[in-house]
Amino acid sequence: MTVLDESGVPDVLSPLYSLNGLAEKLPDVLLILVGTRAEAYLAQTLPGMISGDISLNPHFSALVLDPEENVQQGQVASRVIEAAAGFPEVTAVLLVAGRSAELLGVDANFEVQLAERRLGLPVRAVDYDPARDGALSTDLEDGILSALVDVCPDTSPRMLELPPPAKGRSGFIGNLLGRGRSESREVRRRQVVILGASSPPGAWRELAAELDQIGIEVVGNIPGTGASGLPAVGQGMVAAVADPYLIASSRAVTERGARVLRTLMPIGVNGTARFLQDIAIAFGLKANQLNRARSVWENLEPLRNRIRGKRIFFAGDTGLELPLARFLVDAGAVVLEVGVPRLDRSFLAAEVQALGTDVDVVESPDPRGQMERIDRSQPDVVVASPGLYVPLVARGHLCRLALDFLEAGIHGYEGARRILELFVRTFERAEALDSVKL
Repeated sequence: MTVLDESGVPDVLSPLYSLNGLAEKLPDVLLILVGTRAEAYLAQTLPGMISGDISLNPHFSALVLDPEENVQQGQVASRVIEAAAGFPEVTAVLLVAGRSAELLGVDANFEVQLAERRLGLPVRAVDYDPARDGALSTDLEDGILSALVDVCPDTSPRMLELPPPAKGRSGFIGNLLGRGRSESREVRRRQVVILGASSPPGAWRELAAELDQIGIEVVGNIPGTGASGLPAVGQGMVAAVADPYLIASSRAVTERGARVLRTLMPIGVNGTARFLQDIAIAFGLKANQLNRARSVWENLEPLRNRIRGKRIFFAGDTGLELPLARFLVDAGAVVLEVGVPRLDRSFLAAEVQALGTDVDVVESPDPRGQMERIDRSQPDVVVASPGLYVPLVARGHLCRLALDFLEAGIHGYEGARRILELFVRTFERAEALDSVKL
């Protein structure tokens, strides 16, 4: 794999258009964006412009700051309290404050402390700055997940009591040696929390069902379905990372005393098999997923035949491009290039190794240079961000929005089928249109 760094201009819209979708996943959390009028407008209208649904989630709102006015301490907290008063079902408030809010004099940490004391609910600040942190749509989600980890109950792991040893010679000898006490021994349960895999809501349950077959209990998901249903996170637990770039939330889980497991993302057949197997190994279990993966591949053969040899160019911005490309290469497609806003090698070491050396990865791609390479290579389909989708279609390229994959649910073995079905439907529609033209 060749990694190029073009140092292109980041798509600063990416974090903003993910906000409304995040609010849909967290029905009992009030998300409040503090920023300029332009930021509020983009966050509230861009998702509808892309999806065709202009309706806004009621649990997402924006506090617009006027650059001509000085922000007084406590002013934002008062407006947060007013906004939360209209939602009695809300159990937590997340205040999203970017660089513009800071420049306009907002001390987000002070404001949330003041609002929390008055509301009697958890209120947390989520910082985002695309110019500093990158422009992944998952960057902001990582910050929100990190804030939710701070809201999770912090309890010691539950214990499983085992009966005392049976009477007999071994019990008698054990008593003589001081090991046959009547007190029961305590053994930690095999408990795991899944970090990520939240699109669509409940997607992580497919992974939980697979782990249950192995004998591992998934106690919950972060972000789950809201603040009231967050799992306890503490000593002796394992948190399995299911999405890339969840760096801040992984750090927050580690600070709780849980062990963070990073392996292949559970995207695609081989990725899911490796994810499940490595969790089992973390608990000292043997869980060979080879037969299970082989069976899934056989069932996917008709879909594989439709994409085998197809040339795919990833210019998306979801942060999931690497695992998606890895799966499609395994399925027989030809991946020409993978564009990623940034490449954290330490966090994505397993994905980088699994992708191999035949695929070019361009870090922070320059949009103009990227479009020129697409024009030259003429791929069968381009997985594009909203910013590139329209100009690429205007140039005659067949495109699929990167966000379509998130909405479809791409985690787990069933997610692998949904990924291939998305590509197959794209090709079938294009072929149908070509036949009409003729």
